[in-house]
Amino acid sequence: MFECYDDFIKQYSKSKWVDDAKSNLIRIGHRLSRMGKPEYNARVESLRKSEDEEIALAALFALRNMEDERALPTIMEKYERSDNPRIRGKIVYVLGDFESPDVVPKLSEIAAEDPDSGVRKKAVYALGDQDSKEAVAALKKIVQSNADTQIRKSALYALGDTDDPGLVPFLTDIALKEKDPTLAKAAVYALEDLDSDDIDQALQRILKNAQSKEVKKAALYTLGDSEGPIALSILKEVALTDQDASLRKAAVYAIADVDGAPTSQALQEIFTQANDEDILKATLYAIGDHGNPKARQFLTETAINHTNEDIARAALYAAADMLEEDAVPYLREILNKSKWPKVRKSAVHLIADEGGESAVKVLAELLENEKNPEVRKSMVYSLGDSDSNDAVPVLLRVIKNDESLVVRKAAVNALGEIGTPEAQKALLQILENESEQ
Repeated sequence: MFECYDDFIKQYSKSKWVDDAKSNLIRIGHRLSRMGKPEYNARVESLRKSEDEEIALAALFALRNMEDERALPTIMEKYERSDNPRIRGKIVYVLGDFESPDVVPKLSEIAAEDPDSGVRKKAVYALGDQDSKEAVAALKKIVQSNADTQIRKSALYALGDTDDPGLVPFLTDIALKEKDPTLAKAAVYALEDLDSDDIDQALQRILKNAQSKEVKKAALYTLGDSEGPIALSILKEVALTDQDASLRKAAVYAIADVDGAPTSQALQEIFTQANDEDILKATLYAIGDHGNPKARQFLTETAINHTNEDIARAALYAAADMLEEDAVPYLREILNKSKWPKVRKSAVHLIADEGGESAVKVLAELLENEKNPEVRKSMVYSLGDSDSNDAVPVLLRVIKNDESLVVRKAAVNALGEIGTPEAQKALLQILENESEQ
């Protein structure tokens, strides 16, 4: 029973019943101790101590809110005496709320020396909330220390949260010289949070000089989150001229995150100038992700007219991301105008994905006039995926009349995929007709 209450307290610490559970646990623990099991007494005393610390901490909160001058030295003393990391973490939170020259040195000490990593991290973020030159200096010192990676990373993000434009050179230096790419990337992302006109220039420098490809990608994505022609110009240059294909692709996707009509135009210009197939596809997908309605015509023309079948299909999928109520008529137009089987088959699948009776009706009409057996087979399989009884008579006509054995067999399989009583009846009818012949 003791263990059940103990598990409940640990698992449901915020439950309204937790106080009752603690009382019962203490009562049972004392009883077990009197029965010759002293180890339970130690656990009860530990719980009592934790409760006493909670009460003391609540009193300190109250003193802080009353701006009592005794609160700060008392809470520092309380930190030194506590062996409970949860309580120490709460003390750090309270410390961060004080405006005193004694707070930054204490938080710096906790960030460096507390045995619990969670408490150290809380001390770092509390330093970030101090909004003082001393706190910034302390965070810089942590970044440059031999502390574990997570603490140094937290210090970098805390520096970013200070909004201090004077930190741009420091964070740029970390991004360029730090050997741990995790920390170098954190420095790049911290730059994004600073309010400075020098950030784009700093990111451009990182792009040119960083040792790690991942750090360069972080700089690209950070540029994508910024606004303005400078960032767009830098990203466009990387997308077109960088020697590394993965960086060119990352630059393209970063451009898609930049708001405004110039972004769509920049992506179209990259498409016309690039010659790498992966970059061309990435550019098309980025145009679709950016979602500028005016770009749909560009994607449509590419899907219909491009000389590379795979590029044309990528343009169709990119355009599909922008479709709304007019999806089926649009896809039908592509299917009728494109010469590429892959594009036309993809249009069939996208029509089927729209679902409903309208999709079945459109596919049935298209089947009547389609000359390419591979495209007809795609239509047949899409009808099978519809799970609609409306597709059953259409498939029966295909089985009876289509000139391609491959397409007729596909129609039989499609009836099996539909699986409804109507489809089963149609399959039995096919077998009976075969028996009569």
